[in-house]
Amino acid sequence: MQIKKSGGKVFGAVLTAAEKKAMELEINRQIAEADKRYIDDIDAMVLYTLRVYLGFGPKRLRKFWDALSTEHDRLIQHYQMPDDYTWLCKEMLKHIGVDIEAWNRERREPDEAEKH
Repeated sequence: MQIKKSGGKVFGAVLTAAEKKAMELEINRQIAEADKRYIDDIDAMVLYTLRVYLGFGPKRLRKFWDALSTEHDRLIQHYQMPDDYTWLCKEMLKHIGVDIEAWNRERREPDEAEKH
């Protein structure tokens, strides 16, 4: 690794190819670890919302969850994107006019406006 300095202050670094690969592997490991840690919480939130707003019962919730898990695994295997399958899901939804990132920005904008 080469450290970039100017005026005695560090402002960056140039990594070797091996260091970049090691960093990417570690980042992906941490993402996978976080995914495992939060999957139950995310699944519970989605299933609860389906129950409350659409009246799904236990059988229908299980059917949805099975389909969600199967599609998740299928996307990872088919596109070989273990660390970025959510990007693909977002792009596929955009093809039918659903931009989840824009929807989330809309929800946050009133909060952001209050801070200023």
